[in-house]
Amino acid sequence: MDQTILQTLFLDNLEIPAEIARFCDAVPGYAQAEREYDRAAQELMELIGHERYARFEEAVTQHLSYEVRASYLFGLGLRKEILRSLAGEEGI
Repeated sequence: MDQTILQTLFLDNLEIPAEIARFCDAVPGYAQAEREYDRAAQELMELIGHERYARFEEAVTQHLSYEVRASYLFGLGLRKEILRSLAGEEGI
């Protein structure tokens, strides 16, 4: 698939962040979880300082991004296998 199309659909689409925010706001428990995270993050920052907290948050974010990407790609693979099975085709 043309990378330009993917770039346009996903990376250059300025509506996606707002849509994600609306979706998250509709998920039960999300707002409470966000408040608890913010409270815990503030507490940790006060204990270890802003610089060390920023390094910690960067490392956690990078680690979680790899896990999320792997989960997403694994899920895509499963969906692809299901579609292949349903279509009765091996070469999709």
